Amino acid sequence: MATRRGKKVEVYVVIGKDLKYGFMTQQDIHSRYKAVLGQTTYAGAEGVFFGANRPKPPRASIETANGTDSSFCSVKQIDALEKAGWQVKKKTTLPGVRKVGKTRTVFVPMPGGYNYCWNIQTAMLVHKGDLSFQEATASTPDLVMGINNPKPPRAMKKINGESYSTFIAPQQSALDKAINAGWTITSVDYDLIPDAAEGG
Repeated sequence: MATRRGKKVEVYVVIGKDLKYGFMTQQDIHSRYKAVLGQTTYAGAEGVFFGANRPKPPRASIETANGTDSSFCSVKQIDALEKAGWQVKKKTTLPGVRKVGKTRTVFVPMPGGYNYCWNIQTAMLVHKGDLSFQEATASTPDLVMGINNPKPPRAMKKINGESYSTFIAPQQSALDKAINAGWTITSVDYDLIPDAAEGG
């Protein structure tokens, strides 16, 4: 595979119906192939998430005189890429949803139209009303797991001498409800909650 050094840029591609998967890629790869790969230069677009474990977009590669050029591509470009001689790895692993056992999969809606999901101890489900998260099912749309950025705020509380911490919906009403129930809120991204009261 060709090795390149130099400037990297933040870009994103569309997976699923309209999920925007963000990642870093080499400037020259992006400049040369962004149209055929369906990549868009990231400039603060709402709903772009970076570093997700699941799902991930397809990866396309093509042989060149200097080796192999490869990068993530939009699902909408797969047919065009294959017709142009690219090899596309189409397999995309979706987040698994746990509905039984010691842990369950829950989620909160995020600005931009996707659902941030994670696994919690089943016993924590009794706090979903205070923390405004929902239980996920196999039919919950647009689940995204393991995002580096942006993340929802965190809520922490000591209950019967044991400390609990989990994510909370990025909404001012959800923050207020949790605070009123005795939870401490941290890691608030105020770009996600423009009307949030800092230091709440």
